Amino acid sequence: MTDTKQNRDQAAIIKSLALRYAVPVALCLIAVESWAWNPFEVKTAYQEMKLSSAESKLVDFKAGWASDSDTQLLIEVNNHLPGPLACHSASVSMQNGSEIQKSFSPYLYVPPGESKQTGVNGVKKGQMKTYALSCNCWKKAGETRCSDPKKPA
Repeated sequence: MTDTKQNRDQAAIIKSLALRYAVPVALCLIAVESWAWNPFEVKTAYQEMKLSSAESKLVDFKAGWASDSDTQLLIEVNNHLPGPLACHSASVSMQNGSEIQKSFSPYLYVPPGESKQTGVNGVKKGQMKTYALSCNCWKKAGETRCSDPKKPA
């Protein structure tokens, strides 16, 4: 009978030690992106950068309301740049001074030569003052022109 009690005690000790070390090891593996060296990292010569004023002129933004809702602002982004866009958020200023912010998760990805739509809820028709989207493109290190990281150089 003491053998079974000893076995149970040993199993409890092993389980306790396993939990003590398993949690920190698991946390280290989960936060792989925080490592200085990451074996899963994909190296690229491109960086996501803000659009220059000349590049901003090559992107068309149109806004309007959905036909079935007067509180759903629809925004269309038409990309005339040689590379894709990543739009992170929209900001709408209202006539009463308030502001509506919407983050896109995942980002609104607009390939070159294409257009995409997104919506912002809570913008009542006739109450909007201005709107803006925060969009970036990819540029090679040292270059000032947007380009497509998926196309060969």
